[in-house]
Amino acid sequence: MKPYDRVLAIAKYYLGPAAESFLTRQCLVGLNKDAAKITAGDFKALGAWVEVAACRFIEIPKAQQMGNRIAVLS
Repeated sequence: MKPYDRVLAIAKYYLGPAAESFLTRQCLVGLNKDAAKITAGDFKALGAWVEVAACRFIEIPKAQQMGNRIAVLS
């Protein structure tokens, strides 16, 4: 499974159908990278970025949980 697919699976749990567009934007803005090109080395930084950005859309504890789950992927 590609790194992006692993992150997307987590994001879909929290964001549903909005997950793909959300991740695309966060990868571009936060990592300056195309979402399809993220690697396992990006998980920690992406998790932190996702957590901050998701707080605007979902409850803070859920945003933190999503960010943490992404950050610890290996």
